[in-house]
Amino acid sequence: MVKNRPGIDTQIPVEDTQSLQAIVEKSLDGLLVVNSHRRICFLNPSAKKFLNCENQNLINTIFEYPLQPGRSIEIDIVRDGGKPGKGEMRVSPIEWEGKPAFLVSIQDITERVIYDHLKDEFISNVSHELRTPLTVIREAVAQVYDGLVGKINEEQKRYLSICLRNADRLRRIVDDLLDLSKIEAGKVRLQKKKMDLNELAQTTLSGFSPLAEKKGLTLRSVFQSTTAPVYVDKDRIIQVLTNLIGNALKFTENGFIEVRVENKEDKICCAVKDTGIGIAPEDIPKIFDKFEQIGKASQQGTGLGLPIAREIVRLHGGEMAVESVPNQGSTFSFVLPQYTPRLEQIEKIHLRMCDSKEPFTLFSVFIHNLEEKRKTSGNPIVELSQKRCLSLIESRGERIEPIFTEAENVWLFIVNGISSDSKWTHRLKRLVKEAFDISDDLELDFSYALAKFPKEGQDAEELLHFCETHQVHERTERLSKPILLVDDERELTEAVKTLLGFFGYKNIETAQSGEEAFNKIKVQIPELIILDMKMPGMSGYEVIGRLKEDHKTKDIPILIMSGYEVEIGRFDEYITSKAILTVNKPVDPDLLRKTVYYLI
Repeated sequence: MVKNRPGIDTQIPVEDTQSLQAIVEKSLDGLLVVNSHRRICFLNPSAKKFLNCENQNLINTIFEYPLQPGRSIEIDIVRDGGKPGKGEMRVSPIEWEGKPAFLVSIQDITERVIYDHLKDEFISNVSHELRTPLTVIREAVAQVYDGLVGKINEEQKRYLSICLRNADRLRRIVDDLLDLSKIEAGKVRLQKKKMDLNELAQTTLSGFSPLAEKKGLTLRSVFQSTTAPVYVDKDRIIQVLTNLIGNALKFTENGFIEVRVENKEDKICCAVKDTGIGIAPEDIPKIFDKFEQIGKASQQGTGLGLPIAREIVRLHGGEMAVESVPNQGSTFSFVLPQYTPRLEQIEKIHLRMCDSKEPFTLFSVFIHNLEEKRKTSGNPIVELSQKRCLSLIESRGERIEPIFTEAENVWLFIVNGISSDSKWTHRLKRLVKEAFDISDDLELDFSYALAKFPKEGQDAEELLHFCETHQVHERTERLSKPILLVDDERELTEAVKTLLGFFGYKNIETAQSGEEAFNKIKVQIPELIILDMKMPGMSGYEVIGRLKEDHKTKDIPILIMSGYEVEIGRFDEYITSKAILTVNKPVDPDLLRKTVYYLI
């Protein structure tokens, strides 16, 4: 019997609750309840099977998939006999035990996916197979039509022109079929850039001027704002505009065709209006159906142009609509998200997720003093720093994909194959500092965060939100990190300690010998060691050797501080990787500040 829970009608008869429980238990769909903290509160046997956990207790464990009501996503499932399959997951908000929660349903769609794949493969194969003979037929007919194989009379020419016209139409159908099958199969990769929709619309509209003049039609454009920034695949949006304007010209004999672009909050709306024959109300619901052709036979196309145009708009996160009055005209409109740096960031992160399901880490940097850096280093500082960053990544062969947008104070890095969080965090912070040139007197003031996919976010929005809510201020963190000064000259260590304290560093330990240094390292592993090389007993060289042999200390940055010439060749690999740097005695305060800032 189902226990009484807050939010459940306790007046339901016992036999009804038992029936309801039986329905849930026997349902072929997987059903789960997940609370607002992403923890599983309930799941039925089908859900256990799909998630491959029939012998595990998942109650109160984290649900790893995204909880996005109103959306369906395809996930990998396990079917009967342990066979892999595909499931469609949907999420609905509910109340569970008096608190907000989510009802998750998982439906086995393996057969549907297989059939869709076979259908797409069939269309693709047939289209490819048709292309070659179609090209041969058209070329042969064209040669006869052009008189290359002998003279032909006007009657023959008329029939040949019909052949050519229909061969061209068939070729367009084949091309459209291929295009649509790729879009529906998710095989179209958009090459998105920031573009001005005003400019794209005007350029496309101008291309129809000769045809409009021939028909005696007026072409006009109305742009609400000077620019309409969108993040789109230029060629694909031109394809949409070409289809809409071309259709308007085809079905308009008198009047005008107008392209209007308006900025509406976070959206850009583009509408193509004509004064043509219009569309009957009963035909509007099927206007975007494949192979649906409305109008005279002489005006009909492939019946695929509008479905393709709508799918392209949807791929860009938009939607298409139509309004029409018979004998007065039609207006086809589509809406696209307005460009923002965040939209570009989301798109680029999403692209990485589509390319590979392998886990990665998103490293986010927010620069606080960019304007001050501009004043000290000059306006092109961001462009130069980004170029330097790309060069450093390439030269070191790092598995890092930087994301730079118009939000110049936000740098993102997608890091593949991370093995150690702390090690990579240190390397990435150092990369950013190096990119901005550490010789500059003004230190870079920034915060950073890391978000792991899929652990800390199932999609780009969640990863960015995690980074934004888990920022670490680099300077505050750096000034509190433990530093160990190792030098047999007590007065010098005290002087350097005072100097570091003046720079803001708060956690500084000193040691007068290598032996004492290792005793202190046992208590607390430092984030930086400032080391003299010539010491009685254990020398600086021996200290470095022992540090590099221990996996706990091998990655600690070292700053050599010596009044003697250092035998650099004894640890070339560390010098090359900039894990060891040197300063001469007497210590230059400014050089010490910059070097410690870089290393720690």
